[in-house]
Amino acid sequence: MAPSTVEEHKSADKRVYGTHDYPDPLTHIDRTVWDVVIVGAGPAGLMLASSLARFGGHEVLVIDERSEPTTAGRADGIQPRTIEVMKNMEPLGSEFFAKSAASYERTFWDPRSDGKRGIERNRRVQSFPTNMEIEDNCTLGLQQGLIEGGYLRDMERHGQRVTRPWAFREFIMTSDEQHPVQITLEKMAPVQSTTNEGGAPIYTIKPTGELKTIRTRYLVGCDGGRSKVRSVMEEKHKVEMKGDWVDTLWAALDCVVETDFPDVRKIAAIHSRNHGALYIFPRENNDQGEPIIRCYTQVNRLQGEKSKVHALEARDKVTSEVVMRAIQEIAHPYHFNFKSVEWFTCYPIGQRLVSRYSLPAGSENNVNFAAHHVFLAGDACHTHSPKAGQGMNTAIIDAQALAWRINLVEKGLAKRETLLETYHDERHSTGRKLIDFDAEYAALFSGEIPKGQPELAKLNEEERKQHFVEVQRRNAGFTTGAGVFYTDNVLNHTDSRKRLGARQSVDSSSQSSKKLQAGWRLTPAWATRYISSKPVRIIHEIQFTAPGGFRLYVCAGDLKSTRPQLQQLTRHLSSNKSFLQLYHSNEKANKLKHGYYHQKPDVLNSGLPPAYSQEVNPFFHLMLIVKRNRFDLELDQIADLGPLRTMLYCDDVEAGGQRLSDLDGDESVGGLHTKWGLNNGGVVVVRPDGYVGCVVGLDDVEALERYFAGFLQSSQTGANTNSNFRDSAEARL
Repeated sequence: MAPSTVEEHKSADKRVYGTHDYPDPLTHIDRTVWDVVIVGAGPAGLMLASSLARFGGHEVLVIDERSEPTTAGRADGIQPRTIEVMKNMEPLGSEFFAKSAASYERTFWDPRSDGKRGIERNRRVQSFPTNMEIEDNCTLGLQQGLIEGGYLRDMERHGQRVTRPWAFREFIMTSDEQHPVQITLEKMAPVQSTTNEGGAPIYTIKPTGELKTIRTRYLVGCDGGRSKVRSVMEEKHKVEMKGDWVDTLWAALDCVVETDFPDVRKIAAIHSRNHGALYIFPRENNDQGEPIIRCYTQVNRLQGEKSKVHALEARDKVTSEVVMRAIQEIAHPYHFNFKSVEWFTCYPIGQRLVSRYSLPAGSENNVNFAAHHVFLAGDACHTHSPKAGQGMNTAIIDAQALAWRINLVEKGLAKRETLLETYHDERHSTGRKLIDFDAEYAALFSGEIPKGQPELAKLNEEERKQHFVEVQRRNAGFTTGAGVFYTDNVLNHTDSRKRLGARQSVDSSSQSSKKLQAGWRLTPAWATRYISSKPVRIIHEIQFTAPGGFRLYVCAGDLKSTRPQLQQLTRHLSSNKSFLQLYHSNEKANKLKHGYYHQKPDVLNSGLPPAYSQEVNPFFHLMLIVKRNRFDLELDQIADLGPLRTMLYCDDVEAGGQRLSDLDGDESVGGLHTKWGLNNGGVVVVRPDGYVGCVVGLDDVEALERYFAGFLQSSQTGANTNSNFRDSAEARL
């Protein structure tokens, strides 16, 4: 039966659909000068705003032209790497996981092999290959409004709110060296909801005529595929949005169904013989506790052959009834009783990528301006089909990548141009890979031949089926986000000996790990936090929050054999030539509740004396991991290791280590060292976003210094030297 759209009600200016609980927005802009202005309060803008609020010390304005957050529809898939990132922003990660529908399996359905009408399951696979070292081997289904609500609450916890409804109008570059971007904003009226010819929702926002001019150091356009910030960059600064449209029409339908289709709670890719394709994606429960599914449905083959009406012309005429009828045809002989429809939309497929993620240096109105004061993130940079679940995930990682760079620059630690240029380099390269993958995947899903692969037309039906599955599995590293990597640059030293000039002695551990690679995310591993004997995932011990610095995992190996190297490293770290002493924050880092922290990490919040609980420089988290049973280690055994003592872990819980005995803690000693390829010890430098920067030997202090010198700048302000770390006698308990 054809359902009616679920009605949404307002209460106290808030939508009450589902658990859309979020703080009230700000309505007035009471300042004219800002550090960062973010246009757009979707996932990209909110991730950026939440991250900067967590880092602290920044004056940030977040505006959105809508008077309220998303209430239904839009993006809804959270991939494993994004889950990992969210778990470094607790309680966001746990909250999103608890509310979501987790999909651990994908199924593939094709036309019946006997030639009769209908579909049959061709293959079942787990969502992602086991060997990918993914913490949560699933995709989460959660409506975008719930995700936005989580971010808005997280922002409020750190003193930040969105200002609504204000629309971006234009920006110009000025001669003001500190705040060179001048922005014009306009106050908007509340959203008015209507429908198009097919009944899909349309949101109308009318201007009020009230204008406001502000200035900022950074402007970030997170305002979607029709970005107005990008439009100004295109019109005035030769930035281009290039791409193509695929003449295939799809609809997205959020609904509650009663069905005999057995894979309704799994991710299911369905191809019919004559009526197109269907992609089922499980979602969270609605208010009544009923499970929602998202149905991506091809709607231009409903009559058994491809419609001759161009997708761009036909999209506004598609109704929810048309979509439901297409689902019935594609999924035959299975029946779908549509109990309710939460939301639907219709769209053609396009793959487009912007030429620049940041505005390069240039001139405007006879004013020369520096590079990297205007940025784009999320769909403002790249648009593509939603079926591979990449849009929101890529947007969130774009925002994460930009947030920590701005933080380090504005805290006075980083060389502005050097560090900020890497945002475009790394994320534009990732965007290109996304567009290339989506062009192939979306075409194959729609029963088309990718434009760049005409040879696929020669494949028979069985070969095409197999090729489609292979494309998905081959790109699992990319679609999960866990396999996204960055090439060699100032942040990623893929050959530490060549790039960093580290010594190459046969008896030292100067060789980089063969299992950890610079430019790739750090592989998750377990260790025991010594101070509380708690098993922890080492990648989550330092959260993505203040101060927003680097993690240095000092894999100590066996203390009996590596102590001379560790002592040499300690002497260097305690000297004035060390990066710990050279690179300090400005006053912006001192505005937080606990000095550099909003909340101290558990490993430091121990009650031990400062020698064992206070870092020399909180922008460099030194985490000492000893290959030893936790029951066989005492603090006085590391008393001579100065700044390496504050975060102590035992490598005695990760699988794959050496079994020493049947005693507790001896079942697997050294598993983390083995997994990371550092059995003889080494230092893994990890960027704030969880990517490996370089891997060097314990005695390669020159390599560490040259790495940080490539993009950090020394400062005499904000120095926070602690004499306890210089006097080993006073440091002992």
